[in-house]
Amino acid sequence: MGGPDNADGGADGPIWDRLIFDHIGPTQVVVEIFYGLIMAMALSNTLRLALIGQPANEVAYVISIAVLGCNAAWGIADGTVNALASHYQNVYYYRLVKKIKEGKDDRDTRELADRVLTEALDEIQVDVLDDDTKWLMGDAIIQSVKRKEIRHPKVGRSHLIAGLWCILLNILAALPFVLIYQFMTIIDTNIVTLIANIVGAALLFALGTFLDRQMGRGRAKTGWIMVGLGMLMLLTIIVLGG
Repeated sequence: MGGPDNADGGADGPIWDRLIFDHIGPTQVVVEIFYGLIMAMALSNTLRLALIGQPANEVAYVISIAVLGCNAAWGIADGTVNALASHYQNVYYYRLVKKIKEGKDDRDTRELADRVLTEALDEIQVDVLDDDTKWLMGDAIIQSVKRKEIRHPKVGRSHLIAGLWCILLNILAALPFVLIYQFMTIIDTNIVTLIANIVGAALLFALGTFLDRQMGRGRAKTGWIMVGLGMLMLLTIIVLGG
């Protein structure tokens, strides 16, 4: 019953592991920035179309405030949900583990241990383990639970930091667009919009390559997939009204 999805950086790991990945997993970081980029691009393009004919400085101001405000609001909402979901997932496992500890029927206890093991290992494909290995791991879970005191989980510091990172990552995703749209007063607005979209696509590509490296590969395929998916989502959102 650990904290949020986290990595094994530990106190002696790289600084980014200690600051971020000890509290929020790399995949979740990618998800937050991806949503932040798509939201910023969709909002800026939609507002740009809606404000055609308005003075460039007003367009830049409206887009900047809207993008920052919307991404911050989404980050707050998502960070809160992330912290609560992690906490209640821990409560769910606490109740299962408590049933194992208090269980008198060996068959029921074994079924609960297998359930905990299957769900906990779901992300790393529990099916790759043979039956003997799963049986031994289930025994280890039961013996460990019987020996240890099981405490009711609480919303901890790591949950709150993970929620804070959700907010910061969404705001971070908005900043490049806020900066680019400040040039609307000296550069043609259509060119500024084009530059913003190109930068957004480049950031999506960088996000995909980061995810690919986290998966132990060094190819650019995931980067191109991220760009294609992001542009498709962006077009869909704009067509549907932003």
